[in-house]
Amino acid sequence: MKSARVFLTNPSAWIGAGLAIFFAWLPAFFLLLGHPAWPLFVGLVGLPLLEWLVGDYRGPIPYWNFWVLRIILAGITLQGLVGAYLSQHYAWWLVILAGAGSGYAAGGSGNALGHELGHSRALWDKRLAKWFFTSVCFGHYTQEHGAGHHVLVGTPRDSLYSYLSDNLTNFSKRNMIKQFKLGIELARARNNLWSEVYGPIFFYGLLNLAMGLSVGWKGVLFLTVQTFVMYMVDASITFIQHFALHRKEIDGRYERVGPQHTWDCTNWVTTLVSFNNCRHVDHHINPGKDLNELDNIPEAPQLPYGYAVMGTLANFPHLFRRIMRQTGVEMAQ
Repeated sequence: MKSARVFLTNPSAWIGAGLAIFFAWLPAFFLLLGHPAWPLFVGLVGLPLLEWLVGDYRGPIPYWNFWVLRIILAGITLQGLVGAYLSQHYAWWLVILAGAGSGYAAGGSGNALGHELGHSRALWDKRLAKWFFTSVCFGHYTQEHGAGHHVLVGTPRDSLYSYLSDNLTNFSKRNMIKQFKLGIELARARNNLWSEVYGPIFFYGLLNLAMGLSVGWKGVLFLTVQTFVMYMVDASITFIQHFALHRKEIDGRYERVGPQHTWDCTNWVTTLVSFNNCRHVDHHINPGKDLNELDNIPEAPQLPYGYAVMGTLANFPHLFRRIMRQTGVEMAQ
């Protein structure tokens, strides 16, 4: 389904682009205002409410210049480091809330852009994605996602494989372990264990050491909370994107990836703040497309609400499953 795309030079694009950048740089904006705890509450309450209010509205989608995307991702990385450095001036409870807010931005906007630039053929895009993921101890993601998830999607070996009986908690635990193990397996087969798995962990440790020596334990706590929340936000998004959709095994081989194996989302706010990542069906069918080319696929399973609303509902398993069943989509037990 084609959506209206407008260049950032067009005034109508500024609302959508501004909303996307605002949520990506929430910690930086509120840090300047002197309220480092607010990003968490804006993300957990404001974003779902905005998605719900927008409903089925389909506004213009900005056409993103990749240099703008690179700057936004670099800013997300830096705001986490700056936040950790400035945490030395916060009370301990505020360090936790500020770190969680930074992790929310990293898990949502940061992961979406890191995912996109990680798919890029440009070496510097891949390096920027790797630097971002290293800063949140997720360096193994870049290779595992492309060579693992995209190949195995909808099959038991996929780290995002889920069942109708799953809840977000047990999925998250299984997902993190499977993703890390598959990352090691792929890296060992490609003889790049250091660059893809152990190196990013080592540099994440060095980052914590440097922060601890320069500002103390509050800086380390900030980075730890940021990483934990980033993992949780990423897990909730991936849980929603592939919930209980499996590829059938036919004569010993799995069927080709089709529209029926991924949930699509048409919510305008989600489309903006995820930088089109919610057009996930088209991405899996045509992984060579960049985010500006992705479209919604009408014949794919459709999420009833945006990612933030569905992520909130996922914390209430019975309600979440009931709403997903109401879509009429056949899901695997």
